[in-house]
Parts: sequence; structure tokens; C-alpha cells
Amino acid sequence: MDRSLIVAVACDSAAGLAGDVSAHFGHTPFFVVAELADGKIVSSRSVASPGHGQGCSMPGFVQGLGASSIIVGGIGTGAINGLALRGIEVIPGVSGNAGQALQAYAAGSLVGGEVGCGGHGGHQHGCGPR
Repeated sequence: MDRSLIVAVACDSAAGLAGDVSAHFGHTPFFVVAELADGKIVSSRSVASPGHGQGCSMPGFVQGLGASSIIVGGIGTGAINGLALRGIEVIPGVSGNAGQALQAYAAGSLVGGEVGCGGHGGHQHGCGPR
């Protein structure tokens, strides 16, 4: 990694790097926003999510955080499309500790899994890319 990147992780708590990756992008209560450079986490902060409510603003919120990538457990196709329209890479199907996921991403070894809304049977929310 030659340059600094901002990566967001959907997180279940405000515990920052010690928190767990959220199973559902649209309902995540927090994001860990980390700056990565030279294969390392340079800085991180926990940011409260605006929620999945009216207008499905989560892709725009993530863009506003400056993130070029997002790490998440489950995510629907509408959110993936909204993030893709903003040039944000989505790494779905990740579970466990947010800090470990970020370290693996920085090292180039993070492997995502299947796309879907974690715990919700992959249903659609009716919110398209915005």
C-alpha cells in the first residue's frame, strides 16, 4: 500500500478497533473509520451511524466519511449499488473483530464472503442507490 487509504468498518458498538463487525450494513449503529498506510492502521475513530431510516442515506454517509472501501458482514444489493456508484469498494461477509479485519485488509489478506443482509435472509429493503 503506497498511499494512505480511508476504510470504514460497519461495527456493532462504539468500541472502535475492539468492536465486532456488524452483520447488517443498514442497521449498523457505528462505523470504525481508519486510515491505513504502509500496511498498517495509522489512526481510527468510531462514528455513530445515521441509521437506515428515511431515504436510505447510508451509502452517502459512508462517502462523506471519505472511505474508499467498506468492510461489513451482510449488505443488500441496493446498498452495494449505491456504494459502487460512489466508487466505494465493498468487502462483505466479514465477521469477528473490526481491528483484526482492518489489519488483514491493510496486509492484503482480508477475504470477504457472500453478499446478503445478515440475519435477514437476504431480503430487499426497497431502497435503491441514492
